[in-house]
Formats: sequence, structure tokens, C-alpha cells
Amino acid sequence: MIFGFMCFEDFIKWYSEIGKLKVFWAKIVRSVDLLGEENGLTLINVKWIVRKKVKEAILAIVERRQKILKAMELFSKHGDATRILVVPENLTVNLNLVNARSILYFWKIDGKTLEPDKNVRIEVCREWSEDELEIFRSIHKKSWGFFVPPRPEDHVVILGYLNDVQVAMAYLNIHNFNIDYGIHVVKAYWRRRIGTKLLVEILKLAKTMNAHNVSVVRIFRSIRGTSSDIRA
Repeated sequence: MIFGFMCFEDFIKWYSEIGKLKVFWAKIVRSVDLLGEENGLTLINVKWIVRKKVKEAILAIVERRQKILKAMELFSKHGDATRILVVPENLTVNLNLVNARSILYFWKIDGKTLEPDKNVRIEVCREWSEDELEIFRSIHKKSWGFFVPPRPEDHVVILGYLNDVQVAMAYLNIHNFNIDYGIHVVKAYWRRRIGTKLLVEILKLAKTMNAHNVSVVRIFRSIRGTSSDIRA
């Protein structure tokens, strides 16, 4: 089982949707193949479509510290393929060997969260107008500085209101239950557990869709992580 709970077929579906984010370790997928699996290490070959060309990557998903060196040895057998090492958060890796870094979280649907701001009102949007897109744009820009629009075929949009003002939002991918691009809160409202309220409601919503887990991906702005990376 990958990540301790995901069969390989489910991983392909989940990863293919993550590829739409076009992050350094997941891009538009052409194929995903299992190369090998042993206790504590899963090796996967991925072919991406990047600028109309096929690029190859090797993912080594490691669960135990002693398997990291084994993964490195296996990487060396795959030439110029991009090498992606996935390890639990508590396993340290020599960051001098790393070109890019990300963090991936999974929440169990019935898992505990911090106490949210109960004053936040939630609205779920399955369709949206151009005017509503402008609201989404405003929240994104006031949170992280730029805007990525939702994909109507993939996303449900969760909006958070405080005193009838839209202050937070998130996109839940209905195909793999990833919170695409994360939860965004207008900067003036940070550290009030408004994002926690959105997370609680996303978990409830995903449960109605028969999900077992919800994931989120964050790409670090620097290898060692900025203060915003650590805070998130």
C-alpha cells in the first residue's frame, strides 16, 4: 500500500490529478508504472508530457530511514530521469542534495483538527459566474499574490465569509480529493483559524463524496523553507 493506505490503482488516479498542478514532482501524466515494491520502498516510473515532449521521472516512496540509501542506488540505474524522493516528514534528508522541495499532507476524513473560527460562514460553489471569479481572484491575490482560476470540470469551490465579507477560499478536486493550490485566506485575516474552518468543512464535504482522505500539496519557496512555508 502506498502512503500506508492507497493501492497502486488509486495512486495512479490520485497522482494523475496532482499532475494537473504542474509542480516539480507531478506534471501532466502520460503513464505511471510500478517498477518495484518491497517492505518500506515503492519505486514508480512516470512519464510526463511537458511542452509536447515526453519526460521521464522516477518516484521512490520511502517509509523507513534505512531504505533511503537503497532508493539512491536505484535512482542511479535510471540515467537522466528526474529523481523524486518521497519520505515521511520525520525522516531527514541531506538538503545539499536537493534541488526542489515540497510537502504533502493527508488528513483522514474523521481526523481531528484545531478548533476553528466558528464565526466563519461557509458557501460551496459548484458553478460560478464571472463576478464570482473576480471574488476568487481578489482572495487569491490578497493571500499569495496571484490568481489561478478553478477548473469547472475538476473543482468545487469553498468560500469562507466573515461578517458577510469573503475572506477565504479553497478548491477541492472532486476526482482525488486534493485541496488544489491550498487554502487561501486574505492576509489581513491570517492566524484566526479561518483556514481551519475551511478545512473542517472540506473534510465534511469530501466525506459526502465517499472520500477516505483529503490531501494538500505545498511547494517550498526555498530548499530550507521560508517562514511562510513553515507556518503553512
